[in-house]
Amino acid sequence: MVMPSSPNHPSDKPIFSLAKYAGLGTQLIAGLLITLYLGKKADAYFNWHNRAAWILPSFFILSILFMVVRDTQKKK
Repeated sequence: MVMPSSPNHPSDKPIFSLAKYAGLGTQLIAGLLITLYLGKKADAYFNWHNRAAWILPSFFILSILFMVVRDTQKKK
């Protein structure tokens, strides 16, 4: 198997892109599981009826969407 001689070889880009999106997906799933767990614990502690279990993951999703939009905007 021949290894590319330069680090900027065109075949490296799809692998890097896939790894970047796989990392983002892993962080998203882990963050949702953690916020859902914390929401369930807060609901049990404060005797709410699944309010925090909906609110915490929703805030997490909104913050991730905000970060993605902010990071993908064109720089001036």
